[in-house]
Amino acid sequence: MGTAIALFLISVIIYILCRRKCRRGRSHYLSRSQRSTAIASDGVYNQAQVQTDEVVPSAPPVAKKVAVEDKTAQTEEVSTSEEAVQTSAPEPAPKPEPVVAAKETVVVEEKVISVTQAPPSQYTETDVLVKSEPIEEEDKKEEEEPQEEEEKQEDVITTEQEAKIMTKTMTLQRTKFRDDITFESGWRKRVKLSDLFSANLITEETIIELETETITVEEVQEQLREYLIGLHPIAGVYNDRSEEKMSLYSAYKAKIISRGTALSLLEAQAATGNIIDPITGDMMCVDDALAQGLLDRSFAAVLTRAERGVTGYVVKGTTETMSLFQAMQAGFIVEKHGIRLLEAQIATGGIIDPVANHRLPVDIAFDRGLFDQRINKILQDPGDDTKGFLDPNTGENLTYLELIERCVEDEDTKLLLLPLVKEQETQLYKEKRLSSKILAERLHSRTSSSSSTRTAD
Repeated sequence: MGTAIALFLISVIIYILCRRKCRRGRSHYLSRSQRSTAIASDGVYNQAQVQTDEVVPSAPPVAKKVAVEDKTAQTEEVSTSEEAVQTSAPEPAPKPEPVVAAKETVVVEEKVISVTQAPPSQYTETDVLVKSEPIEEEDKKEEEEPQEEEEKQEDVITTEQEAKIMTKTMTLQRTKFRDDITFESGWRKRVKLSDLFSANLITEETIIELETETITVEEVQEQLREYLIGLHPIAGVYNDRSEEKMSLYSAYKAKIISRGTALSLLEAQAATGNIIDPITGDMMCVDDALAQGLLDRSFAAVLTRAERGVTGYVVKGTTETMSLFQAMQAGFIVEKHGIRLLEAQIATGGIIDPVANHRLPVDIAFDRGLFDQRINKILQDPGDDTKGFLDPNTGENLTYLELIERCVEDEDTKLLLLPLVKEQETQLYKEKRLSSKILAERLHSRTSSSSSTRTAD
């Protein structure tokens, strides 16, 4: 008998526990309408309970507390009115769980009070949604909104730039095609627009302006002068002793400078695209200079090889064109000699690509295999053995850039001339007390007086 009673009690306990568990699980998944009904019913129950308390003072008041779970931002559990009716005696109040933020607790408690005190007809579904919405998610949304706006602004800027180019192309009539547009280099070679674009020397917007003829080829040619022509090399000599301008070959013939000095400076001219007549300012290839008497055949033979630094080196039996640096790597040019020619190209605007027929910045020349870090390091930190240009005034070995800094500019031709100072002023020149400015003034006064004399005659 005792065993039967024990089994019965155990069965009753298991049934009660299972029923409570089912009720709790169901309260988690109440729909919005059920939640509204439950809270409203709970309000009615609270009002009925208050009336009962007024009639029977001895009954203990029932305090209802709402627990807020802020961990996973789930909706709060609400006890139904059905559970309250079935319970005859008041159950002990549930122990409230700890609230994460005091600010959030105040907001939720105020919302609960307003719901319980309001009549069921005034309670709306919107209130439930506001009450159960996690505050942390609102803060995240506020933080994410500025990031999304910045990304949208960047997209808008990119789109506007693309649209601007598209609109410009559509509104203006295209009269030229980019494949037909060419420029001329300083050494009389045709330069394709596509080659300049691939070297990042011209923008797509400028190309569209050329195609629609809103800008002329001549204007772009001048903008790209640094890469199509560059700076001029040392053109000749200013003999301060006789107050006259002379070509390098003429100065050699007059025994003012040595053959080696004249030849190295003429090689620098040939490797940058032109042999220069400093008197007239004319520029020409080696063959034309020979025909005009600016060279002799022995000079022309040497300078023709240096000129290939611009036109390219072609291996016999092939059609491949090699640059100056590539010819150095292949052993066709002695490295010391090749470095001197590369130095002249860099000092006057950039390394020359013999295939594209224009100059390149050093970083792009690296990418195209026309230069490397080892040669660049030699040129950046040259030693006495790599300084291949002689100053005839002092006998010093200098880099080409150092020698250019000692030159004077002819105001008539805008060309650089190497000064040959008077013997009594050699020491002043060496100590840099005889400046290029003084020598330039002498040159200018001499050329001005010569031109006035010719006018009078």
